[in-house]
Amino acid sequence: MRRDVPPARKPEIVPPARSGEWVLELPFTKPLSLNTSHGKWIMRHLAVKPWREAACTLAQAAKIPACRRITVQLNYIPRDDRPRDPLNLVASLKAIEDGLVDAGVIPDDSNRYHTSVMPQIAKKGPARANGNRLWVVVTAHE
Repeated sequence: MRRDVPPARKPEIVPPARSGEWVLELPFTKPLSLNTSHGKWIMRHLAVKPWREAACTLAQAAKIPACRRITVQLNYIPRDDRPRDPLNLVASLKAIEDGLVDAGVIPDDSNRYHTSVMPQIAKKGPARANGNRLWVVVTAHE
C-alpha cells in the first residue's frame, strides 16, 4: 500500500443541518498534504483520485442538486493536539471541489460558482474509532 494515499473507509452521509446545507463525512484517516505533492504528476493524480471520487459519490448519494453557487468548508479533527497549518489542507479541499464538479453540483470550480472557506482544524474532540474526523459542509446560495 502506498503511504501518500490515505486508506479509505465507507463514506457516511450526515443529514443536513438546514435546508440547502449538506454535511459529507469523508472516509479518510488523514488529509492530503501540500508538503507531499512534489514529484511526478502521476503520483499526485493517484493521491488525489480517491478524494475526488469520494466527494463525487457522497454528493450524489446526498442528492445535492445542481446549484448556482456554493460555499465549501473542510473541517478536520486530528487524533492529537499537535499544532497544524490549515493551509496544508488546501490540497484536500481542491480535490473535494473537483469531485463536486464531477457530481454536477456546480459547472466548474471557478470562483464564479463557489467560495472556498479556509479549512478549519478543531482541537481533539469527538472522533471516530481511529481518533480523527474529516468532513465537508456544502452550502447552496441563490
